[in-house]
Amino acid sequence: MPKQIKLASTVIRHHPQFSRLVTIPLDVVAPWKLENTTVIEGTINGVDLGRRSLKRWDDRNCWWIDLPDRLCKKANIDTEDVVDLCIQLTSEELPVELESLLDKYDVASARWKAMTEAQRRMLREEIYAAKSTEARVRRAAKHLL
Repeated sequence: MPKQIKLASTVIRHHPQFSRLVTIPLDVVAPWKLENTTVIEGTINGVDLGRRSLKRWDDRNCWWIDLPDRLCKKANIDTEDVVDLCIQLTSEELPVELESLLDKYDVASARWKAMTEAQRRMLREEIYAAKSTEARVRRAAKHLL
């Protein structure tokens, strides 16, 4: 399985009210054997993407990554631009603050186990997005205690 995938893709906007996005052909990510939305990281034209969700688009037979306006401005890209992507799967390790909460409180652990895989992924990413340890602890506690 390739650790990184490099490709060129065209920035599109599926609908004027939605953010821009790039698509990735199914065969390009096939070696990763993905079945569901997966968190990736990487670069677009050399600019850090951060942690982004790679989602399946069945109607178009591809995967896609959203590109919020602030990322497009930072990377100086717009709709119809061809961009260079370099992506890799992120670690699925839990944030330290979340792991600590799950170890310390049975109720948190039970609520975590009751979540779907998608709910766990979304909560993990919400916690990772916080800039400080205190904020990560607050976010974990808000959802699990």
